[in-house]
Amino acid sequence: MALRHWFDVRDVEVEQRRLGLLPYPDGKRGEGLPYDKSLRPLAMTALPPQLVKLRPDSPMVTLHYMQDVYDDGVLRGDPWRWWFAWISVELIARSGPDALGSRVRRFILEDPSLETVRHQAPRWLAASPTRVAILQERLLALVDHMLSEADSPGRTIAERVRGSVDDLDRTLVEAMADEAGRISAAITARMAERTART
Repeated sequence: MALRHWFDVRDVEVEQRRLGLLPYPDGKRGEGLPYDKSLRPLAMTALPPQLVKLRPDSPMVTLHYMQDVYDDGVLRGDPWRWWFAWISVELIARSGPDALGSRVRRFILEDPSLETVRHQAPRWLAASPTRVAILQERLLALVDHMLSEADSPGRTIAERVRGSVDDLDRTLVEAMADEAGRISAAITARMAERTART
């Protein structure tokens, strides 16, 4: 799938070292600016592991495929959404269409290479205030579900509510995976739409 070749992907940590926000591991200065310890707080960001964008020379059709990424009417395309799009395109190229977004969702939830990303899920949340509102709705739905005695007979309301929000990290990761899955499904739909036209 040619679409994967139109992404420019740069590692966030490498960029931070280049800008002098992080020291080089061996203590030697690389090709970038010298490390400035006073800038260290700027190294803690809400960015995904890689910075992803479309190359300037990418064809117009690429913008059609990515339309849902850079403007879905709710979350304007932020770095996390472009990162999800890149992962989606890679998985679609390897394994075929992902109409339900389930393959990307499972990848975000389970792949060992993303373990550090799952531990940093609050960065995903902090990247956009809109996500806070989305997560609040998700937590309220969990609490409503747990308030039903049929779901957990013999437990007090407090125990059921506590159980619904006890694993907040997991809730964040699942919400992040849902967003990635929606992007993968949207890209697959745009591709199917384009194929039907030709």
